[in-house]
Amino acid sequence: MPPRDRHKHAKAAKANSRLSAAQPSAQALEEAETLQQRAERKRGREAITAYEHAANRFQRALDLEQRAPLAFERHCDAYFGLAEVLQNWAEGVLAVCRTLPDAELTREAEQAASSIAKSLFKQAVESYQQVRTGTHEIRADAAVNSGNTLAAWAELLAPQETIQMLVTAQQAYEAALNQESDAATWGNRADAFVRQAELVAEGNSEQDAREASQQAYEQGMEAYATACSLTSTEQGDDLPGLLHNWGVGLRSMAEHTADNEAACSAYSLAVQKLQASIQFARGDVAPYNALGDAYVGWAERLPDGSVEQQLKLGNALQEGYQAALHVNANSSEALVGIAEVKGKMGRLFQCNGSVDALQHFCEGAQAYQKALQTPTNLGSMQDRNEIRYNFACLLCLSTQQEAAMNVLAELMRKNGVASQDLITDEDFTDMRELPAFQHLIQQAQHSNTT
Repeated sequence: MPPRDRHKHAKAAKANSRLSAAQPSAQALEEAETLQQRAERKRGREAITAYEHAANRFQRALDLEQRAPLAFERHCDAYFGLAEVLQNWAEGVLAVCRTLPDAELTREAEQAASSIAKSLFKQAVESYQQVRTGTHEIRADAAVNSGNTLAAWAELLAPQETIQMLVTAQQAYEAALNQESDAATWGNRADAFVRQAELVAEGNSEQDAREASQQAYEQGMEAYATACSLTSTEQGDDLPGLLHNWGVGLRSMAEHTADNEAACSAYSLAVQKLQASIQFARGDVAPYNALGDAYVGWAERLPDGSVEQQLKLGNALQEGYQAALHVNANSSEALVGIAEVKGKMGRLFQCNGSVDALQHFCEGAQAYQKALQTPTNLGSMQDRNEIRYNFACLLCLSTQQEAAMNVLAELMRKNGVASQDLITDEDFTDMRELPAFQHLIQQAQHSNTT
């Protein structure tokens, strides 16, 4: 779940604004706040345009301060509002790009969206830094939102830059917590620790890196515990969301734990947190899908073909992805999860020589096919390409070779498949000698070298 932002106290701000409404700067600020409220009710490209208009109006209010200074609190409100709309504008640009139709989603489109978002995130952080208390500290709500903006910006950078940006985000959260111990802020801090741990673990396999990653994970788990201990339903704290993120963090820690026993223990705890999240929020598909992911990761740590492994994969389906479909029959994440589990189960049965393998492969291919009916829900260009590639694998394994080659040909047109994968992937063994498949390999080799 996304980081939880803090919002300024609008009632006090409005009261102060009426005292100086005759000032051009105060009038422009009220207009900007109205535009911001309108933008928050819009979606997609309309929201992007609305946030741009609101940002221009906030900036106009700040420019007019040279002739008509605002009261201190309203001055801070202007910078806070500007930062919020810049942050939301950036997130809107990225969201629109992720939901582009296949024909429009290109690497160039993704790079352009990333470039725009990075610039807007940078401006948002700079604006949040201008929101100060009477003692010249950054205000707690601005510090929290600055941390969230830095964390979002970090995802657009190279791994080492991302880690450094997350460290800066942690400093912002710490500045907020020094003023006020808040459940949501502790949760955001925990999320950043987990992401930092993942990047350290994935970027370096040396002992020092593993220890640094483990330390960050432990800090994250402690932060989640603190966040949950501070939750209050009276204050509107999101306990189900915190439990969900805690479970996802435990699953991530398990994935990067070398010792099998320790990893399985972490997966068990992840399942417990996600089941607790579901008890509080049965209408949300996210914890169900995360529960499916946790069971799949757990199954991968168990002996291949064991009864326990098959049980965990069954749990992933029944408690996780299929349960998610009962909440939302069109959940793309659940459909992809089902397809992946069916593929794993098919391969297990195939190794044992069971005739049930074919049925699992067919059911997995059907789940992929349904998910691909709405590709705009499947994320980035790389995500969509990976799903189509896995779809082709299951089509081939379920003896639908012509359909598999059609999917691969479509991937080829997007430069989304490497020739080496076609040559070495065991899933394509049954059609590797076919002339049409050999032609695909040649096309891929040519495409990968140009």
